[in-house]
Amino acid sequence: ARDPILMAKAMKKAVEAVNGPQDAAEAMRERFRERRDLIVGLLNKVPGVHCRSPGGAFYAWPNVTEACRKTGCEDSEAFRKRLLHEAGVAVLADIHFGRRVPGDGQHIRFSYAASNEAIERGVGRLAAFVRKGA
Repeated sequence: ARDPILMAKAMKKAVEAVNGPQDAAEAMRERFRERRDLIVGLLNKVPGVHCRSPGGAFYAWPNVTEACRKTGCEDSEAFRKRLLHEAGVAVLADIHFGRRVPGDGQHIRFSYAASNEAIERGVGRLAAFVRKGA
């Protein structure tokens, strides 16, 4: 059974959280903006990788069509598997999110819900993998 007093207290606390100071939320948004800018900048330095700045969430969606060619990968799924096994970098291929858009190329999803150091290491490994080629 629901306790009406407990429910009223919970609702009051929820209103306080929404209407109260938002400093912590703003600080978190700023950290994610910094991480987004970091990962997009680093990804765009990798040969054969092109990444636009995402408008929301905490994932980058780089086009890896040319990187697939450079590494001899048929598509982003083959690229993802090799990247995991050969470079130790876990990403998801575009096919895990539905059908590919014809003519849109090959994409992977890279999370930036990680430390700056982890982002730098992951993109560094990606870059080394692509530079090594097939």
